[in-house]
Amino acid sequence: MKFTLEEINQLEKVEFEEVFKNVVECFPDAAKNVSNQAPFATFFALLEAFMQHLDQLDPMKKLEIVKLHPHLVPEINKTNLTDESASEQSTVGLNRITSEEKKVILRASIENYWKKFNFPFVICVRECKSTDDIISAVQERLSRTPEEEVQVAFEHVKKITSLRIADIVSH
Repeated sequence: MKFTLEEINQLEKVEFEEVFKNVVECFPDAAKNVSNQAPFATFFALLEAFMQHLDQLDPMKKLEIVKLHPHLVPEINKTNLTDESASEQSTVGLNRITSEEKKVILRASIENYWKKFNFPFVICVRECKSTDDIISAVQERLSRTPEEEVQVAFEHVKKITSLRIADIVSH
């Protein structure tokens, strides 16, 4: 269900927090913080409130948020996907890879990424056209330092957050 900005601005604090609790994967504190800034003059003011909240977090909290994201290979996931992540991953066909070779390459790339960085590979899958895009991105990002990669992964967290907010609020 999409909300208008007017409807969002009329929500009680607890309702706002419920609606936006997972725009940042498994991190409802963002919604709690941003709810204190209502009402919002525009959709973009709402979006900017979330982005500012994320930007002001310290590096350890940013890493913690990156680690809240699921692996892109279902067999590696230790927990169930959130509805949002399952929907996003299905848009690029991660749940329907039929090529055994692609499955092996993707899994190996994701495992190498995990071994190097000790956090899941985070990418805004809605920006990808195919699993080939994801495989290329993982392999390219393996060349980064851990510090660089946390920054890149967190920028993808912000893209995911923006798209999830746009899914909720008409603009």
